[in-house]
Amino acid sequence: MRKNKSTIIWVIVVVFVLGGLFALPKFFGSSSSPSGSGIPCLAQHLPVREHIHPQLTITVDSEFEAIPGTIGNSPCLRTIHTHDRTGELHIEPQDDSRYTLVDFFRAWGQSIEREGYVLEITVDGTRVENPATIIFKDRQRIVMEYTVLEN
Repeated sequence: MRKNKSTIIWVIVVVFVLGGLFALPKFFGSSSSPSGSGIPCLAQHLPVREHIHPQLTITVDSEFEAIPGTIGNSPCLRTIHTHDRTGELHIEPQDDSRYTLVDFFRAWGQSIEREGYVLEITVDGTRVENPATIIFKDRQRIVMEYTVLEN
């Protein structure tokens, strides 16, 4: 009887230890990612400080380009992510961080620049030269227009 009780206790301890090893990265919001984006995962135990929805539209030679609905969704839900292909971005910091258009492209794993194209960016109708200066705000309208370079 005593041996069975001891075995059961050890099995429970091992289950908790192994469970803890798998749960800790999720609990502490590990920001590691295969792409190395550096955009943190949302930690389940922390509240979201704000939840904003800028709108991003991308055109290439006047043709609309859909933004994937899976950005920032794997292997965890990141602070910057999308849920669908509408161009609505979800920015949900759990601290005082401010995120930019450059951060979104890091989460996406893409470069803002495209070889052979000129990029023009407008935010709420105003032209912006440096994408790193575009700090996301709620209901902001960001338009990125790529035009092929003329030889």
